[in-house]
Amino acid sequence: MAAFVVLHVCTGNICRSPMAERIMTAELSRRLGAPADELEVRGAGTYGGHEGRPMHGPAAEVLRELGYDPAGFQATWLREAAVAEAGLVLTATVEHRGHVLRLHPAALRRTFTLKELARLVRDLPADALPTGGAAQRLAALAALADARRAVHRPPHRHADDIADPYGQPLDVYRRTAAEIRAAVDVIVERVAAGS
Repeated sequence: MAAFVVLHVCTGNICRSPMAERIMTAELSRRLGAPADELEVRGAGTYGGHEGRPMHGPAAEVLRELGYDPAGFQATWLREAAVAEAGLVLTATVEHRGHVLRLHPAALRRTFTLKELARLVRDLPADALPTGGAAQRLAALAALADARRAVHRPPHRHADDIADPYGQPLDVYRRTAAEIRAAVDVIVERVAAGS
């Protein structure tokens, strides 16, 4: 059986989505022992100009500060097949979400900004998800979040965006990583609750 794929998307796949990918991979493994054959976390960028490049230096530095491993990363250009294969797509901004859905409109019910998904599931009770593995629980979490989306709208269009730190001072990368980690923590806690 193929692994359940979580796909993180930003612009160049060298800052935000790599940080999200590495943080989520580590936290799912640490808290759930999620095996690689059951669950795979990937990233891609809507702009293909960085394909094959390593993670941007400041993003990698901040990940190391937080205890995550940036080694071996290579940027990937987002293509329709990657979206079609993903069980859950998490984007940095609403613009990235729109790009994903233009590539593969059928992904609508499983595509969220990272902060949007965290906001929609933050107050779910521990028994809201079915028992089972991390992949089954993530799929159920996405379905529950999709059902709540129309009722629990953000205060404004860009409220669930994570701003691009590219070219900014290191402290901006630290704030970006903190935003990402906070959202990932909520999602992983919901998946871990009652498992």
